[in-house]
Amino acid sequence: MRSPFRVVAVTTAIAVAAAAGGWVAAGRIRSPAAAAAARRAPEASLVTVPVERRLLTSQVVTQGSVTYGRARPITLTGMVAAAGGESGTQLVTKSSAAGRTLREGDVLLEINGRPVFVLKGKVPMYRTLTRSSEGDDVRQLRAALRRLLPGRGLSSSGTVNDSMLAAVRALYRDAGYAAVEPTTEQRTQLRELERAVTGAQGQTLTDAKTDLADFRRTYGVSVPSGEVIFLPQLPVRVTSVSARAGTAPSGAVATVADSALVVNATVATEDAELLKTGLTATLQDDDGGESAATVTAIGPAKDDGTAIVLKPRNPGRATALTGRSVKVSIEVGRTGGQVLAVPVAAVFTDSDGQARVTVADAAGGRHDVPVEPGLAAGGDVEVTPVGGATLSVADRVVVSGS
Repeated sequence: MRSPFRVVAVTTAIAVAAAAGGWVAAGRIRSPAAAAAARRAPEASLVTVPVERRLLTSQVVTQGSVTYGRARPITLTGMVAAAGGESGTQLVTKSSAAGRTLREGDVLLEINGRPVFVLKGKVPMYRTLTRSSEGDDVRQLRAALRRLLPGRGLSSSGTVNDSMLAAVRALYRDAGYAAVEPTTEQRTQLRELERAVTGAQGQTLTDAKTDLADFRRTYGVSVPSGEVIFLPQLPVRVTSVSARAGTAPSGAVATVADSALVVNATVATEDAELLKTGLTATLQDDDGGESAATVTAIGPAKDDGTAIVLKPRNPGRATALTGRSVKVSIEVGRTGGQVLAVPVAAVFTDSDGQARVTVADAAGGRHDVPVEPGLAAGGDVEVTPVGGATLSVADRVVVSGS
């Protein structure tokens, strides 16, 4: 038989355990209202930032590539003079080299041992020039000879004449070549015409003199169309060469580009509206180096943005960056000095159209200050209090919260 004391002890222990279990369960059970309150987002806190006084600079920032100017192919427009005046296969006998800079009067390459000169001009060399030739190509050749041989006193205008042909001889001679003189066949024909004049009389004499004059009108040094290439801009840089020694020139013999390095970049159309030529830019490369550049061209707006071209001010530094990408920062505005500045997010426009900022004091109070926004830069904006209001660097403005 169990003792009464043992029965009471067991019963008491069971009661205590049951009570403890009920307390734990009760702690884990929440009412619907309590559960909803637990899931509610915490009350938004007030975020403020101090008003600053500093210089603001507005910039357009993009990425650009350092390269030489727009590339264009060079194609021969004719044939060089053949040895002995005979036509034959045209072969490259001396090629050019990529990376070379071509200046006016330079020889790009040799074909059949003949030079191909590079001269400045917009009209292509489309024909062989002889005595009495006239036209745009003649004017371009005359202008080039005047630039290259200023001491000869060549006139600025006129047809191809003796003085111009003498200058052509000098151009070839100075480059180490001989100008194209009359062929054996042409010299023989000249002598025959001269003899015809000597032995003729009457109408026959008149006709012989006419024939001789016509022949002499174009007789003398000539400039074959294949021995001159006119380019609209010089100097240029040879970027690639396709005409190799021992091959027949066909199509583009080389590709050239402006010799000066440029930075090509694209900016958003709305940013392009802030730009103009002459603005200063900063170029920053991956190594942390910085150099200055100038905006030189702004293209038309397109769907993918607006292309711009910049000219580096330090050619030596730019050469080291050829083919690389750089960060381009273009200053489009700055304040005249230090101004009051706040985050753009702190400025709002009220129903009356007035821009304002909300100033929070240390006690938790708030009041709106009417302001006039100024230059915006880097997420901040210049503000000037208006209507007799005050704003200082000791104030903190609200940027979020309630």
